[in-house]
Amino acid sequence: FTVKTRKLPLDTLAISSSVRGTVGFEDMVKLLANTPLIKLDSSKIDIMDRDSLKVPFAVSLDTVQNALEFDFELVPNQRYALSLLPGAMEDFFGTQNDTLSYTFTTGSYADYGNLRMRLNGNVSYPLIVQLTDERGEMEREITASEPQQFEFNNLSPKKYLIRVIFDTNGNGIWDTGNYLKKIQPERLVYYPNEIDVRANWELEETFTITN
Repeated sequence: FTVKTRKLPLDTLAISSSVRGTVGFEDMVKLLANTPLIKLDSSKIDIMDRDSLKVPFAVSLDTVQNALEFDFELVPNQRYALSLLPGAMEDFFGTQNDTLSYTFTTGSYADYGNLRMRLNGNVSYPLIVQLTDERGEMEREITASEPQQFEFNNLSPKKYLIRVIFDTNGNGIWDTGNYLKKIQPERLVYYPNEIDVRANWELEETFTITN
């Protein structure tokens, strides 16, 4: 048989923001690309506050998520404008961005709630405590190699679930095991109750693990 290749047009570089409107104090502002990014020029990027003052920031290229990650101090009740000049980023095909601009705001600390969790009972370390939404989608996680209080601060008001992964091999993820090698999945337990986080609330919970 004969195979004939045809030349396909290159994908157009498209950028999207991880932030829609309001950004949480524990969130990271990211710009996500649809094609692999390979170059970054931070001199063509600015962040301004509502008073048109430049905000100090650091930006890095996450090649795993294919995103630009911005690290800067978020101040309550502030408005930010993120702008990128042409050439601030370049993808694998040599395509550079056009002029881009994004705006987002922060609320007050009183708009969020804080949760502190302690573990008792049949607990072994290392482990991972994960905070998820009602559908099981992870929102925060904390890894620990020794007993401690687990703090999840500045949470959006809603209901959450807690699960604990006993990270036997210490690799920072839940391992499903291997049937052929007779390796069991790592132990995974769920806090039995939903946790209702409300604005301007401080919650303290104790999870006693028996199994």
